[in-house]
Amino acid sequence: MRILVTGASGLIGTKLCNHLLSKGHSFHILTTRSPWQVENEQTQIFRWAPQNNEIDSRALEGVDAVINLTGAKINQRWTTKSKAAILKSRTESTRLLFDTIQKTQQKVHFINASAIGIYRSDFNKQYTESDKDFSDAFDGFVVRQWEEEAKQFEKLSCYTTILRIGLVLSNVGGAFIPLSVPTRWGLGAWFGNGQQWQSWIHIDDLIGVIDHCLQHQLVGYVNATAPNPVRQRDLIRTIAKSAGAPQFFPGLPKVVMSFFLGEMHKLVFDSIYAKPQQLLDSHYQYKFSDITSCVTDLMQKKK
Repeated sequence: MRILVTGASGLIGTKLCNHLLSKGHSFHILTTRSPWQVENEQTQIFRWAPQNNEIDSRALEGVDAVINLTGAKINQRWTTKSKAAILKSRTESTRLLFDTIQKTQQKVHFINASAIGIYRSDFNKQYTESDKDFSDAFDGFVVRQWEEEAKQFEKLSCYTTILRIGLVLSNVGGAFIPLSVPTRWGLGAWFGNGQQWQSWIHIDDLIGVIDHCLQHQLVGYVNATAPNPVRQRDLIRTIAKSAGAPQFFPGLPKVVMSFFLGEMHKLVFDSIYAKPQQLLDSHYQYKFSDITSCVTDLMQKKK
């Protein structure tokens, strides 16, 4: 299979490309940087500039699937400028892919990253992919707009998969490092009362989920999360226990985090229990279905 990947240099993209190589797939990479030399014949690099509506259409030649992971990081202070970048980097790039594929009339499997941040924060509700109780906060607005662009691919009779990704846990990037480093030294703390649900997924399972969607042509909305979300305080306590460290700090107050993080502080206080119903129904086999096995694996790799 020949696969086009955007956002290939990010946490997910890097791991995904290595996985695709190991499976014998060939892939094309779209980058906003100058194309670089690669050491294998399975990989080709092409340039695009979504903000200028520019793309090297050769990137789509012979492609069976497109995996769109591009987007400015959302865990940055939400200024007017950064908000515009967060939104446009997602919608403009997805729209450019749609316009290009529409012209070539290719029938590809289009897999688009999204986020569980589309759901409204709720300490009691369990969301499945069919729920429509969406957040009206900035991150929820971004995800809704992004998914609207991705849904356009259905008009081209393309298999279309929208991955609502949860909290990705990895020992080389993402949220796990800033959570685990202070906790290893006995300085771990949750946010607020720590009762907010964390719908997490191990990076290895996220890559497995993408592969699963490709192999089984899983379409529609997919909650890319582990089947057993945890309360935030239980996540911190599990990390502390795995590290053999004490955990005695109280929760960090919202007013303090609002001062340091601004509007973006809501991300660490939101409670979203996203159940991966599509993955369970299609019998995806998780490597890490519970937080203890996930944290243990990541902490061992970190030593």
